[in-house]
Amino acid sequence: MALRIEPTGAPIGVFVYGLDMDAITEAEIAQLRQAFLDNAVLVFRGQTMNPEQMLALSEIFGECGLHPIPELRHPEIEKLIILAANNGEPVADDDPTADDRIGAIPWHTDLIYTDALNRGALLRAVKVPEEEGETGWLDTAHAYDLLPEDVKARIADLKVIHSYATAHAKQTMVGGSPNIFPDVIHPLVATHPYSGRKSLNISPNSAKEIIGLPKEESDELIAYLAAHTCREEQAYKHEWKHDDVVLWDNWRTMHRAYGHRKRFPRLMHRTTLSEPLRSGRWVEEPVAAE
Repeated sequence: MALRIEPTGAPIGVFVYGLDMDAITEAEIAQLRQAFLDNAVLVFRGQTMNPEQMLALSEIFGECGLHPIPELRHPEIEKLIILAANNGEPVADDDPTADDRIGAIPWHTDLIYTDALNRGALLRAVKVPEEEGETGWLDTAHAYDLLPEDVKARIADLKVIHSYATAHAKQTMVGGSPNIFPDVIHPLVATHPYSGRKSLNISPNSAKEIIGLPKEESDELIAYLAAHTCREEQAYKHEWKHDDVVLWDNWRTMHRAYGHRKRFPRLMHRTTLSEPLRSGRWVEEPVAAE
């Protein structure tokens, strides 16, 4: 069965049908890699796979590496991470916390709180909640393209400080210390090394300040760019089904976990495509205006 690639209907992403990892050809691998570069998000339907097959699919697009937060790593397969609020287990219906929302992470780019953004990631649903638990993706290159020309000129050379501590405080999935990474500086406008497209490094859950601007002006610009980029009508929102797998280009997207009620278990496995985009530098002391 040949690969069939169809648009999601959102401004980002395509559905991929007909993938058979046991009989994949070099031509299909080339087709998938081009689709990844062109569309940033690939949604694979009907992919029953074990962790080893998930790693094999990931490595079509790049080498799998270790996530820098050890507590997330799978205890037996360290190149997988486990994403599961409440350990992926439900609570009883009569538990007073059963309707509390967990597992929510605001719009973000992975590892932007380090000096090197990873190339991408592959996410697979192991346990799908009966309700809720969606994941969304946005195209930060498309968002940049839609900016007014005067705003593009204004932000062309600006740099933004991203903070893991700031991000840690805004989500409910990862525990541990909020101080395991120092703050890091990235260009506000990034250039994709393969496509050459420009995109926004806004990642609003970790964006702390823009260097060289007064605090009020910095806060206003971050809020403007976040509101411009994080429009739900521009997102692809994925409602998970069993055997769904999603790949995304972390250099050109943001994503979010919408969360779910504790009564519904949700367990995800994820790989990390480790090729780094070393666009950042660590902040070791208070940053002077540049």
